[in-house]
Amino acid sequence: MINTKRLPVLNFILLLAVISILIVNYIKPKQHNKLVYIDNIQLFNGFNMVKDIKALEEPKIKKQTRILDSLYTIYNAKSNKEKNQVYTKQLQQQIATKSKQLQELKDIYSRNLNTNVWKRLNEYIEIFATQNGYNIVLGTNGSGNVMYAKTSINITNEILEFSNKKYEGK
Repeated sequence: MINTKRLPVLNFILLLAVISILIVNYIKPKQHNKLVYIDNIQLFNGFNMVKDIKALEEPKIKKQTRILDSLYTIYNAKSNKEKNQVYTKQLQQQIATKSKQLQELKDIYSRNLNTNVWKRLNEYIEIFATQNGYNIVLGTNGSGNVMYAKTSINITNEILEFSNKKYEGK
């Protein structure tokens, strides 16, 4: 049988335990979700990797464009009578081929630029967010997910500076 003299003491200890749990859970400061956002367009355009890739790839595109333009110039200089000749037909085929090659070059460049840059930026954003205790980093481009946010939680410049330093190996 339970000793009734100990029951008030056990109840008091149990009451102290419940009060302690409540104090720990409700009185201690709660950790706020650290929510911030970045401007995707500003971040992408300001990232040094984008500038480096453009410096390497755009001359190739410009060269291909000049070749195509020169073929168009030669073709347009021909009279209607000359445009029916075999040489002109070959020129038309060259123009079509070069035009297709140029478009493929532009498509590959654009796709690779976006894929490679965002892969790298996402790695840097994750590192930055972890180091700074951010729980959520939203991306905005002005026409989508975040319609309004206080500028005080915009960390685009901080992420851009951090990402460029990481990219440069600093």
